[in-house]
Amino acid sequence: MGVAFIAAALAEAVAALAVCDYWGKRAIRYSGSVVLAGVGTVLVTDLMFLITQIQGRDYTPFLWLWIGLVLWAAWALWTLTRQRVWQAIQHPRGIALSVVVSGVIGLVSLTYSQMYVPYSTPVKIPFSISFGESTLSADGTALHVPAHVEFRNTGSVRVYVVGTMWTVIGWPTQYSEKGIGESDWKWETLNYDRTFRHVKYGYSHMLGTGKFAEPGDRLDPGMDLSHDFVIDVPLRSGLGRIEIDATASFVRADRGKLGNSYASSIEVSWDPETGRHLRDAPDWLTQKGDDFYRFHSKIYHSSEMLNLTHSMDYATGWWVFSKGGIGVAEGDTNPYLYVSIFRDSEGKERLSDSEQEPYGMTTETQSTERTVDQLLRAAKK
Repeated sequence: MGVAFIAAALAEAVAALAVCDYWGKRAIRYSGSVVLAGVGTVLVTDLMFLITQIQGRDYTPFLWLWIGLVLWAAWALWTLTRQRVWQAIQHPRGIALSVVVSGVIGLVSLTYSQMYVPYSTPVKIPFSISFGESTLSADGTALHVPAHVEFRNTGSVRVYVVGTMWTVIGWPTQYSEKGIGESDWKWETLNYDRTFRHVKYGYSHMLGTGKFAEPGDRLDPGMDLSHDFVIDVPLRSGLGRIEIDATASFVRADRGKLGNSYASSIEVSWDPETGRHLRDAPDWLTQKGDDFYRFHSKIYHSSEMLNLTHSMDYATGWWVFSKGGIGVAEGDTNPYLYVSIFRDSEGKERLSDSEQEPYGMTTETQSTERTVDQLLRAAKK
């Protein structure tokens, strides 16, 4: 496509010079034919942009340029036709056929590179989380539990990391031979997406959280951003089960690209020196008073052609530390990552799923769980 546009630009430059002769003395025999070819080039190229704009169902001020160029090309063709400029061409039908074939090839190339390849080539990012072999602390009061997050690119498509997060949650548990009642297991099924009849969960406690890849990181084919960390589990805290959750969000490079400022765009909701809460997140994200930090920047399409025919949007990743919540101990938190694309830089107008889909943004979540007894027995082996 780049070569095609450069060739079209050169043809336009030659046609613009030919106009001067055609409107003047007409010293060059084929100046009118060159002008006709230039007008045809404008029409074919402009139709590519107009079709791309319509296909994207998006508005930019350039839309009026495409419409204006179509009208101008139609008028120019009508004017040149009345003046019978094709009479100077030895094989007018062949020239016309070559213009049509070039236009078709351009449209096919555009469809293949911008619409087919980015939607048909799969992204292969093995993503999983697992426990390692736990060990007992020297004083016997805690478990040191290694964990591993697998995050690497085994495919052929580069991706850009929008956000990642791992979180370790501890659950106090009580076991009952009778089992929990119907109201309890219904409540757990609704709020936790699972229930165990003979286990009663207490309020959760966060044991740790962090990132396993930095926002804005580029993950090229063959690169590995896997991460290892160690969880410290106090044995006298009443915790019965340990759960590790990991979330990764990324954008396909053949369909979108984060702005260069994304990696350094961090904003926090609290005073870094005192920890005092300063600003609230949008109401749709979390409750007032909850702290967060975020990264955000413009997100670009995979080609300048799409950037000209699609409006500018913003990618934002929110790391939220909600206070309390369903099943969370008082004064504790269950942090989460939320990533989306917005019309505005403040994250107020979120794009619908269909509007975000062309960027190829993907968010995946993995989870694994072990009982403290399992971890303790493994440590004593």
